[in-house]
Parts: sequence; structure tokens; C-alpha cells
Amino acid sequence: MYQDQKQENEPLKGPDVQTLEDKDDQLDQSTETPPGERPKTGLSVYIGKNVSEIKKEFGEPDRIDDSAFNYDWWVYNVPDTEYIQFGVRDKKVVSLYAIGNGLDVAPYKLGQKLEDIYRFTIVDSEIVVKSDSGSYQFELNEEDLNTRLLVPLGDLYAQLYLDKFTGELSSIRFMDSETLVAMHPYEMMYRGELAEEVPPSEEEWANVNEANEKQIYAITNIMRKQYGESTLQWDETTANAARGHSREMHDKNYFSHESDAMGSLQDRLDKLGVPYQTAGENIASQYLDGPEAVHGWLNSDGHRKILLDKAFTHIGVGVYKGYYTQNFIKKPDLP
Repeated sequence: MYQDQKQENEPLKGPDVQTLEDKDDQLDQSTETPPGERPKTGLSVYIGKNVSEIKKEFGEPDRIDDSAFNYDWWVYNVPDTEYIQFGVRDKKVVSLYAIGNGLDVAPYKLGQKLEDIYRFTIVDSEIVVKSDSGSYQFELNEEDLNTRLLVPLGDLYAQLYLDKFTGELSSIRFMDSETLVAMHPYEMMYRGELAEEVPPSEEEWANVNEANEKQIYAITNIMRKQYGESTLQWDETTANAARGHSREMHDKNYFSHESDAMGSLQDRLDKLGVPYQTAGENIASQYLDGPEAVHGWLNSDGHRKILLDKAFTHIGVGVYKGYYTQNFIKKPDLP
């Protein structure tokens, strides 16, 4: 069943997002980053609006997913072409993630070159957000400045996911300030109050894990289509292998393609009776959610090669509490 294994990459850990309290009054010397103008057109106009406005434009969502944060994802997916998920809290849109070059993400365009973005965007490595609850300074490191910019646009924020290999805007996330502070996707210094982080229950985690699996699958196929590769079919048995590996890494507190108990990817697929000609695996940890994990793989050379490998025909994704596994296979040709 096994002929070739393509997993020549290191495990991928998400960015370090320390949260530090400002005890030395450093934020007194910081000034709030001058925001750009809030867009009057495009998907970002829905931030702050009632979900009835989404329904009016897009209809009922294809599904509603749980998130690890205090909102649900309303998912709209045109398979392999366009994908939007709106973050909804108390019937109000507080965030959205979008991928698919036909979507209107003004003032930007998906597929846009980085040099074009720099022409009209003030890019800063320190973004200060001030609100009634306190002051919050986000610090972007060199990798962030090359792969995931943070830009204030009026009273909302755009997170620009860049492909550092092509220098193009790959996908985008918009959010309000409260959601940005709650997620703190970058290193953050704060003075004031932080909302208490209530971890999901086991039942909620199960729903979040499943949601991230579905999101990773959809985003992976859109990325493959954009880069001229064939899309992948879902394989549930392969997904079970991925789920088992993600859970084991979490429970046994390790991070590797190799498992002391279950062996290599080849061993894990063989034990479940998965027929394949070639197989590959991407793993990641410490990412906030599925979209962030896929973006991380895209910007890591070895993981990118597996993500976009033309040989594969099927995929299974397994997520468990911040551990992400993609298993790719090429099924044997039918006689």
C-alpha cells in the first residue's frame, strides 16, 4: 500500500504571541497608530452590522461553526472558488475571513502585489489600540511584516495574509478592536483590563476541532486551485489518522511526525488500512485557528510543497486543541 512518503519538513509552530502587562508605563510614550479610512464598499462594511444584513446579501449560511473565541463562524463557501466566514457575536458581525480572488475586500484585492499595497498603506511594526477598557500595543516581528500585516482602517482592523514566496495578498481578515484584543494574534503589551479567557468545555472543543478541520479543507482546496493544482477529495479514514496524531501530540505533549506509540505516517495509514501510492503530512501547533494554520504552511517552504503537491488526490484533516494535522494521499489507480 505504501510506495513513497513526502514529508521532508520540520513541524511548524505558530508565532509567539506573548501578552505582557505594561508595568513601566511604556504605553504613555506610545501614540495611537493613525488609521486609514474605513472602506465604504466590500466585505468589511459588514463589520458591526446585524446578521440580518448578511442574510439579505448572501442568504442562509452553508453552516455555522463554533470558534475558540466568543463568536460563531457563519460560513459561505463556493467550493474551490470563494470562501467567507463571518464571526458573529450577539447577532453582530465582529470579524470575517475571506479567500478567493473574486471577492471584494476593498481597499485591497486578493492576489494584489505587496508593492502595490505599500503604495497606499501605512505599515507599522507597532499598532496601538486605545479603548475604554485600556491601551493595547501589538508588536509585529520581521516574519509578521513579511507574511501577516496588521492595518487600522477607521474603527476596524485588517489582517493581511501575504504569500512571501510570490509577494501577493493571499487572504484577509477584518475585525473590530474588541475581537483583535481578545484574539491578540501578535505579541501584545497592555495597560488596563483584559477580558477573562474562558476555555471551551470538552463538548465545545469537539465542535471547534471539527470546525477547524472543515475550514482547513476548504481553504486548502481554494489555495490549490489558485496555484493551478487540482483540488482534493475528502477521505474520512485518512482524517481519522490525522485526528489520532493531533490528539496524541496534545495528550502526550510532544510535537513530531514520529509517534512512539503509532510510528510514522506510513505506519499510521497502514494500521487503518488506507490504500495509497504516495502520502505526505503537514503538522502545526500554537496557531489561533484553521485559517492561520494553513497560512503558516503556505509560507513554510517544505510545508508549502506538500500543500500544493500535484501528486495528491485526497486529504484528511485532524485538529485537536491547537494541534493541526493534514494527511495527503494519492489513491492507487483503479485497474
